[in-house]
Amino acid sequence: MIVHISQRISQEGAPHRVDVTFPKTAPRGKALGSTSRENITALFPIHHLADASSEGLAILYRGRIIEANRPLLSCVGTDLQNVPSIRDILPGALKTPPDNSYHHGVLRTLEGRSFQVEFRLTPLRRNDLDCLALAVTFPPCLSASRSLSPESVTGLGGREEFEKAVSAFLGNGTTRQPAGILLHANINRFRTINERYGTRIADNVLSEIGQRLRAFLTEECIVARLGSDDFGIFCPFPYEHPDQATRWAQIVRDIFHTTLSINGHRIHLTASIGCCLIPFDTYRFETACHYAELALNEARRLQSPDWISFTPLMQADVHHRSELEHDLQRALETNQFFLEFQPLICLRTNRIECVEALLRWQHPTRGVISPNEFIPIAEESGLIVSIGRWVLLEACAQVSRLPSHVRVAVNISAVQFLHDDMYAAVIQTLFQTDLAAERLELELTESIFLEAVQRNLETMSKIRALGVKIVMDDFGIGFSSLNYLRSFPFDRIKIDRSFIRDMLNDPQAQSIVSAIMTLGHAMSMEVIAEGVETAAQLDMLRHTSCSTAQGFLMGRPAPLANLSAYPGMTDTPVISAQNSSPSASAS
Repeated sequence: MIVHISQRISQEGAPHRVDVTFPKTAPRGKALGSTSRENITALFPIHHLADASSEGLAILYRGRIIEANRPLLSCVGTDLQNVPSIRDILPGALKTPPDNSYHHGVLRTLEGRSFQVEFRLTPLRRNDLDCLALAVTFPPCLSASRSLSPESVTGLGGREEFEKAVSAFLGNGTTRQPAGILLHANINRFRTINERYGTRIADNVLSEIGQRLRAFLTEECIVARLGSDDFGIFCPFPYEHPDQATRWAQIVRDIFHTTLSINGHRIHLTASIGCCLIPFDTYRFETACHYAELALNEARRLQSPDWISFTPLMQADVHHRSELEHDLQRALETNQFFLEFQPLICLRTNRIECVEALLRWQHPTRGVISPNEFIPIAEESGLIVSIGRWVLLEACAQVSRLPSHVRVAVNISAVQFLHDDMYAAVIQTLFQTDLAAERLELELTESIFLEAVQRNLETMSKIRALGVKIVMDDFGIGFSSLNYLRSFPFDRIKIDRSFIRDMLNDPQAQSIVSAIMTLGHAMSMEVIAEGVETAAQLDMLRHTSCSTAQGFLMGRPAPLANLSAYPGMTDTPVISAQNSSPSASAS
């Protein structure tokens, strides 16, 4: 089925038309009230429309904007996840007849600006869903500003110009041995800036970066905006003085690592930067671009505050990671994953009251592969969603056979939380395993808040309303942990193991542990100490308000069959204050 959304006649007299192709089949049997936004948008893939259109385009369902093109979202100053109701940005729109005729209206932005626009509504119907197609014609001055190419925001050249200029420099024959440093920089958390402050502020950030690049680099340097928040920089230097590459890298780092004051907002910027030296790493420009990209990826992975230079090991690492990604795709199909469980001990009752599910991968040729090695690859490839769902289902299924007082804690990747429907996944898992919601805990790290904060908070609230407990893991090492405690009522917080490890010999670590205990008690949150490995650590924790401990002292990760034989899976104490030794938990 093809729906034609026609625009006004152009100056040449030819009508512009955008074709929206809908799938021939769609899910049936769902009531309109339970139809998810994702299902609806699958029927109306407006992202295939021309984002370069001079009009703002959207699909409305029950007064909500379920899809919109870039010009409309950019004008309003938001993204699709946080776009307001059509009643808030175009009052009176739903009171006009959907007859494809133009009507006058006032478009309101999130910055408080208003524009006189013309709009029209066209009815759309597919699989018994009554929707509306909205087209907004902007005033000429606004249309001009929105039709700027991405490079116009920064005043820099684009990718094609960059490649031509650098290639020309390297091959012009005027320099006996042309040399330079090629840097690829990516602004960290730019998407979060866009979501928090809106598109206009984000554009101003890019503009400021463009100005700083032009101001602090010489005319010999070649600079371009390669993508949304990606920049390419080439700085030449004499072949005889490759040490100058370090000076250029330092300058580029300082350009991006700054604090900008924009419209009353102080925005702290950092960037991941990868670089390659020409001709020392390679003579070929195309290869240098690839090497700089590999170094950039390494900088992202390490969250490095400095630039990362290419090394041959990165190429080997890419090959290794590519092989693991291929093997990961087969691991689920061939049952290579398994779970181990580590007990959490209630210090008041000395009983196992919870077990944490830990994922393991038994590779057919490499043996057991550490999660630290394959989880990042699963997250980058998107496989973490299916793997995470398996972990959730398997953990709940196994623990459902344990005594009813034993809970299960499952770690949820921030990438999985962002890209999966976690609320639906939890409901489906509880239904399939018949596990009481009160026996399930989801452990989340602070990184889950780095993107789509409001949406993630809403999802967590819905999951918590089911009776599932929400735990903040690694508490104390993130820069915004306290702020998130204020934003969401976590049931439990887990003190990061580094504080438990150091508290016997470091008074500051001991003070931090004590302060977290006090904070958790004041906010009615249970505090869990993880990484307890010695009797002295346990004894110190017993003299605080800590309620639960976890670590090798209480028990190492093991198959649930082994753990089920431990004292404490019944009413027998697992560990006592007088007998606090690692051997007490040996299986």
